[in-house]
Amino acid sequence: MSTTASADWLRPMSVRDMFESDSYRVPLYQRSYAWTEAEIHTLLRDIRDARLDSRVQAANHETRDYYIGSLVVNTERSAEGVVYEVVDGQQRLTTLFIILSVVPSILDKGLSERTGKLSGRLTFEGRAGAGDDLLRLARDGKSAIERLSTDGIRHAAGLVATAAERARDGVDERAATRTQPWFSAEDLGYLLDNVKILRSELPQGTDLNHYFEVMNTRGEQLEKHEILKSRLISALDDAVDRENFSQVWDACTVLDRHIQTQFPTKKVSGLQTSVRDQIFGRDWDRLTPGNGDELFGVLRDVREQTARDQVHEDICLSDVLTMSVDRADQGENGDEESDGSAYGAIIDFPNLLLHVLKVQQKESFSWASDLDDNGGEVRLEDKYLLSEFARVGHINAESVRNFAFLLLKTRFLMDTYVIRMQKTTAGDDEENWVLQRAFKYSSAKTKRQLSARSTFSAVDQQADDNLGDDASQRRVLMLQAMFQVTDTRRASKYFLYQFLAWLHSQEDSSRIDGEAFARHIESLAHDRLRALYTEATLHSGTHVPNFVFNVLDYELWRLVRIAGTNELDQLLGTDTVVALRKSASHFRFRYRTSVEHFYPVMPTAEQGHLGLPSELSNHFGNLCIMSRSENSRRNNLMPKAKAEEFASTGQSLKFQLMAELSLRAPEWNTDQIHTHGAEMVGVLEHALENEPDVLPW
Repeated sequence: MSTTASADWLRPMSVRDMFESDSYRVPLYQRSYAWTEAEIHTLLRDIRDARLDSRVQAANHETRDYYIGSLVVNTERSAEGVVYEVVDGQQRLTTLFIILSVVPSILDKGLSERTGKLSGRLTFEGRAGAGDDLLRLARDGKSAIERLSTDGIRHAAGLVATAAERARDGVDERAATRTQPWFSAEDLGYLLDNVKILRSELPQGTDLNHYFEVMNTRGEQLEKHEILKSRLISALDDAVDRENFSQVWDACTVLDRHIQTQFPTKKVSGLQTSVRDQIFGRDWDRLTPGNGDELFGVLRDVREQTARDQVHEDICLSDVLTMSVDRADQGENGDEESDGSAYGAIIDFPNLLLHVLKVQQKESFSWASDLDDNGGEVRLEDKYLLSEFARVGHINAESVRNFAFLLLKTRFLMDTYVIRMQKTTAGDDEENWVLQRAFKYSSAKTKRQLSARSTFSAVDQQADDNLGDDASQRRVLMLQAMFQVTDTRRASKYFLYQFLAWLHSQEDSSRIDGEAFARHIESLAHDRLRALYTEATLHSGTHVPNFVFNVLDYELWRLVRIAGTNELDQLLGTDTVVALRKSASHFRFRYRTSVEHFYPVMPTAEQGHLGLPSELSNHFGNLCIMSRSENSRRNNLMPKAKAEEFASTGQSLKFQLMAELSLRAPEWNTDQIHTHGAEMVGVLEHALENEPDVLPW
């Protein structure tokens, strides 16, 4: 085979080239289109981030290309021409087709010429509905979305359209992209010409069954954090230091248990204590080493003493055969010791490493800053993991030991002072927020067992609602949940970095003042609200940032559960106070990501309902936030029908207030919208005007 022929089998292609003249067919054996909001938002952000990164990093004003993976195809030739059957990569390919179909119709009709003729370029074998939907999108763009019959394609097209509308309508780019995608004409241009896919054509006659068997059993490639580990550990010349670094690193990768569980409780005879006691104190509830040298000194002592003990330990063959594989993790009396709790962390390990690097660099963060022009500061996106560590440089033995200590300390701080999800007996409840610290529990029957209790509660046993008995416990948990349901991605959690930076700055990280922490988080929330807050933003319909609704829900909850009666009565009318007291006691932050018009934008005309003027429809008093699935079900219902047909419990506090007030009045009209909106705006402005006193850090 010639060089030219070989190159045809494996071609890096721009997105424009992909669809300019070639046609693709998704075969029947492939699953239906199934990308969710998380994957679509990630792709849109990645394209935008790559464009901005190229603009900053490229030399001589050249635009760097960005590769988003591979597309494996099987070439089918017939009298009608060549069609590429998609073997691997159809989810990404379909999403790109949707972007090219929808975005030009929103941003600029002229852009359609740049995307080329898309009709018929992507089809689905045996799925007429999906194929027809793609034809409608290619022909009509955004206007076709409501007519689409395939749920997955319609949902994806709606998400893409919303991102493009934010750019078209001039929504603040910095605010929008922190929580929601923002896709501009510049992003589309970069996508067309600089986003590349490696298209791989299978040889003629390839046995696809054998291909899939090989691909499914080919093993796993090294992940970026594993490569980083090897780079850092290579800076340690001492073999014992390398073992100790690896022990700390591996312990910190286990995010669903308290970090204490990753260190054994068996006493080292020469030291008369365990490695867990050495690191976390007698009660396992504090971090005793103060820096990297102290941590590595403790681990070295334990490792060397353990080696001496093993030299003098005589073990019979029968003992070896019956020894438990978990012996190293058993307590001194032979009872197996474990946490007993399983948690869901709000961050992945690679993202955690970037937080630690940012802490090590002593960087700060403000919501008023521009994330895209951060002056060379560490970016909290795991796709930049290796490049961020390489850019920081200055890797030597001392900095690596210090990083290991900061990694362990950060894990301890996260486990103790940052919310997690706790699995329930009914299953994995992603909204069962808990804030718990680990401690050593002892009883007549059980010794040296790790247990957990509310972090800031004065009692050992937490209340049934997982909030504990202390006001600080409730405030910290609710504030953190408010940030988490706004920034749902595990990457770019700048709010988490703000928490961790403050916690690292405290003199005794094992005994944080709950009230001071709550005041600090409230101050961060107000700073973020202040960066978003304008009258135009509040009354921009579905473009209102999710955080505005979430911080409003927190302030409403605080007025009932924390603040005094006078403050509540001064801000809200009697009917609103009654409705709020009814709703606030059971309120929880949930993943509500869709902004809803309470009075619909397009009411059912057949029933005699008239649409509102856009300035009234998009008024803050007519808006709330809910889950996307609920939004799709409630979308065109009138206010009373929404309040009556769907239970309000479990909804946002703002929605519950609107539902309660709408049932008490003949109709949800202009006066109610303006009155409710003025009260809610008053609550937000009260929060901004009454900044909590915070401790300096």
